[in-house]
Amino acid sequence: MKNWMYIPLAALILTGCSQNHDQIESATKKVPITQATSTFTLSPLPVTEGEEKFATLANQQIGAVQLKGTLKATHWLKGVEYLPDKQERVLFSMELEPKKYDTTIRFSQSFSDDLIQFGIDVGDTVLFGDDTFTHLDDYIVRGADFRSKTATATPYNLLMVYHLSKNKEMRGFNLNEVTRPADVPLKKGERIFGIVLSNQK
Repeated sequence: MKNWMYIPLAALILTGCSQNHDQIESATKKVPITQATSTFTLSPLPVTEGEEKFATLANQQIGAVQLKGTLKATHWLKGVEYLPDKQERVLFSMELEPKKYDTTIRFSQSFSDDLIQFGIDVGDTVLFGDDTFTHLDDYIVRGADFRSKTATATPYNLLMVYHLSKNKEMRGFNLNEVTRPADVPLKKGERIFGIVLSNQK
């Protein structure tokens, strides 16, 4: 004699619903969440003769870029020092809210005695940060390098870099190719500072 198992119809319906719900939930979880991407460019701006003369008198090196486009997420303008562990140390930062921009970003570097100072100027906001050296005379100063061409922005944009080294030779690098702190080629005996526009604080 065959043994029959009795399963109520309601249980079958509920089981089917549960399986369908699990499949839908699983499929929903697998759908990637796409975040809005900021679309803007950074264009180097020439320094006027008057600005250059003023900067020379103030013992400064200056540069500027035009930020044009839309930030769809909060970004930060930062003064940083690059560290041997491929990370960065933030000296100061300025928050840029998500919106459309057609704005000039100015930045500067200066030093006196054992103090190096960096600054950024956006609209009516000016920020400065500095770092103290105990033996600045031990370093050879390469000076500041700036972006040389217009580029579509990435999540990490190096606008200016400032090199110091205890070595006899210092090599430059392409600022447009730096997309993260680890891309900065820091060697023993060097200190490298930068002005950065990034979507990470």
